[in-house]
Amino acid sequence: MSTAAVTDVLVPPTHRGSPLPALAGVGGVAAFASAAVVFGDPLAGSGDPAEAAEQLAGSSATLAGLLVGVYAVLAVAVTGALAGRLARAGESAAVRLLPVLGFGHVILLAIAFAAPAAAVSVGTQVFDDGVSPTGTEAALVLMNVAHPMSAWLGVGFLVAVVLGGRAAQVSRALVAISAVFAVGLLLPPVGWAVTYLMAFWFAGVGIWLWRRA
Repeated sequence: MSTAAVTDVLVPPTHRGSPLPALAGVGGVAAFASAAVVFGDPLAGSGDPAEAAEQLAGSSATLAGLLVGVYAVLAVAVTGALAGRLARAGESAAVRLLPVLGFGHVILLAIAFAAPAAAVSVGTQVFDDGVSPTGTEAALVLMNVAHPMSAWLGVGFLVAVVLGGRAAQVSRALVAISAVFAVGLLLPPVGWAVTYLMAFWFAGVGIWLWRRA
């Protein structure tokens, strides 16, 4: 007489992480790319503030500012998810600084885009007399202050990601790419372009968070 033994094999349930960080990252890229296309470079070739104001009045600066604001909100969401992921592996000062530095980076970039939009809104909706040369000049000054400050905070943010990622030992690729972006932001000839490419960094991190959940 033979006895058949039945062995139960327990298969652990498959856990899929939330796709929200990935959706936020991809949505941020779409919003920022749309803002860049919509805004273009309306002030290029302007010889004086009056001419710049005239060109700015016919641009889509208001829509571009709104789209960059959407990008900033989605990038902050990815930053929060990344900070939470690194904190689970071990909280540190670098991880605690991630949300603050990431928020400052994207908000300053949004301010740089919002300055022309504010000049258009004030000139056309508040005073109803068109965009003034003075308002355009003030917008340009604010843009040239906020944009480099955004890059500086971006460097601090990426350094915090590198330190937090190394301490948590989560991903060598995340650490290496973040270090490359940090160096790029420090180089004056390409820093402005790397600031724009940060949208793709947030998208990549969002997808990585989803796949590694």
